[in-house]
Amino acid sequence: MFFAASKIFWVLVQPLNALCLLALAGFAMRGVWPRKGQTVINSALILILFFGIVPVGPLALTWLEKQYTVPNVLPQKIDGVIVLGGGFESHLTQISGHIVANDNVDRVFCFVEIAKKHPQAKLVFSGGQGDILHPDAMESLDARLFFHLVGLGSANILYETQSRNTYENAYYTKEMVKPKAGENWVLVTSAFHMPRAVGIFEELDWKIIPYQCDPKTDGKYTLVGGLPNVTANFSALNIAVKEIIGLIVYNLTGKSAFIIPPGSVASAS
Repeated sequence: MFFAASKIFWVLVQPLNALCLLALAGFAMRGVWPRKGQTVINSALILILFFGIVPVGPLALTWLEKQYTVPNVLPQKIDGVIVLGGGFESHLTQISGHIVANDNVDRVFCFVEIAKKHPQAKLVFSGGQGDILHPDAMESLDARLFFHLVGLGSANILYETQSRNTYENAYYTKEMVKPKAGENWVLVTSAFHMPRAVGIFEELDWKIIPYQCDPKTDGKYTLVGGLPNVTANFSALNIAVKEIIGLIVYNLTGKSAFIIPPGSVASAS
């Protein structure tokens, strides 16, 4: 229920969709209240221009990515490495017959890099049926093909295939590997996604080492970075809003240990 509700909710509230729906509501209102309807339309257009020109999205995304830093040095003994799914378009892979990746695939490259440096570590790919429209699209199948292509085909990689969201990633992975006290487990995911992921793992009483990768920003808070890019600004805004809503909702529903990472955690390296 939570999975389906979250997917439908996000379709309605992601910024550009929400503003377009607001404009449509204004058009509908004009038939009964012409002035009020026009005011709603104008407000939607002004907000579209504002978020398209002012880099609110990139600034929010930068804040998310700065909550954690890549560890300078990992412990010599790494017991396991987990990478969260989200880097492949499994439905398109089924259609095309070859691996189709998206702009989050860098998290998988990071996983491969760490795995090759720590061959003794247990390796886990956590990603199941995250596409509500194509429940038969299994991202683990893409991952198996990818790891074979990059030379990890013979490695003993475990595949968690039940999860549909980040909470289930953590829950089912913990059930599968049963980590012991004192073990060092590294969590790999995109930089913007790390705050929510860490909060969930900590709520499940699993202290992991965050290893963020796949940055979408340069880490600088910049208001003017060249010519306005409406597409890029809204793309960043969509990512940031989704993560911030996720941080709030997961915490309020008892699935995450925090909304904003504590200072001692956020500054850890």
